[in-house]
Amino acid sequence: MENEKYLKDNMESPNYEIFYKDNTPSADHPLHYHDFLEVYYHVEGDCDYIIDSRIYTLKDGDIVLINNQKLHRAVIKDMTKPYRRYVLWLEYKFIEQLLENSVDYQKMIGVESNVEIISLPEQQKKEIVSLFHNMSLESRGADAFSSYLQECYLKELLLLLCRYSQNYSVVEEKVYKNDDMIESIMDYIDQHYMEPLSLDLIAQEFFMNKYHLMRKFKKHTRMTIMDYCKKRRLIIARNYLMEGVRIQDIYKLSGFDDYSNFFRSFKATYQMSPREYKKYMEQSHNNTIQLAMDRDLIDNKH
Repeated sequence: MENEKYLKDNMESPNYEIFYKDNTPSADHPLHYHDFLEVYYHVEGDCDYIIDSRIYTLKDGDIVLINNQKLHRAVIKDMTKPYRRYVLWLEYKFIEQLLENSVDYQKMIGVESNVEIISLPEQQKKEIVSLFHNMSLESRGADAFSSYLQECYLKELLLLLCRYSQNYSVVEEKVYKNDDMIESIMDYIDQHYMEPLSLDLIAQEFFMNKYHLMRKFKKHTRMTIMDYCKKRRLIIARNYLMEGVRIQDIYKLSGFDDYSNFFRSFKATYQMSPREYKKYMEQSHNNTIQLAMDRDLIDNKH
């Protein structure tokens, strides 16, 4: 993307954060990712939601579940209309602590689940929006009960989401728009990231004119194919880094052609060297990363 900066963003809380946004948007949101669970509740607005290569058309009251490492963004189709939403960020360890192994949430709404969008009946929508509203109010509370009440509401919300993920339909294909070709290209990149990749090679692989492919991919994702290749490789490199793999070995394992190219890309993305980044994350105990066009977009928190 032109003039793109990849910036890191850290939650102020080590466990969870909640945001309520009510504004007429002025800019599209960039693709980004993070390492926690995001629960997005769509209150109002003419908007699609992209998760990796999938595009969902949202209805008021839809719930979007975005697990770690998934590239995602909202696409505002009519910026003259209000755009209202609740966004909840949750660290996985805190969810486990809160639910005390009462349910296997990972298979229902977590990293082992395939559920991304839940569409609810009207009564259940009211239950969910009431919980978000109460949590948002208590997040601004100052007395000794606010934190405890937030966690009570939060636990109830998570249990309801687990129930709803099993009992109510996710968004059906009639409101699910997916470009099979773009998905195939992304899958190809994900499977061949350790090999040399170029626009010419990918266009040849899919029997497409490279300029048509370039326009089609950028229209769908708002990034070039080579930007996508680099982002996927950096996500993989970062995982190896946090798993303790030697920095000297990571560039090969994540598909970079040489160490200097990997080092430059990593530092340009995260604003620090791989070694500095690992030390910083270990000290802060926070693995939140967000890719964005500029800090103003970061501040919007979706």
